Amino acid sequence: MTLVAMAAPEPVVDYATGKPKTDQGGEPLYLVQVAAMFADQGEVLAVKVAREPSGITPGTPVQVVGLVASPWELGDRSGIAYRAAAIRPVGLRGGERTITTKAAS
Repeated sequence: MTLVAMAAPEPVVDYATGKPKTDQGGEPLYLVQVAAMFADQGEVLAVKVAREPSGITPGTPVQVVGLVASPWELGDRSGIAYRAAAIRPVGLRGGERTITTKAAS
């Protein structure tokens, strides 16, 4: 599965008060739209995480740590809420890639 950030992290705001929402430990919550792609299918997930993830910009491949999906219902509406322990940009492993070309003689 490939995970890609679709937007920069945004603070989660309480619509009633206009104030930033926090988790149980008092850490500010952020929302990251993540495209989850596998085989010939894909879906955009709105993933909440405590503390602002750094290095996340649109198009950044990401790693989502400790992802939990929780179903919810409110009247006639329902869905799935996603929460993660962390969201990190995925870096190149094993060093940078080097492109070599033949020098002109």
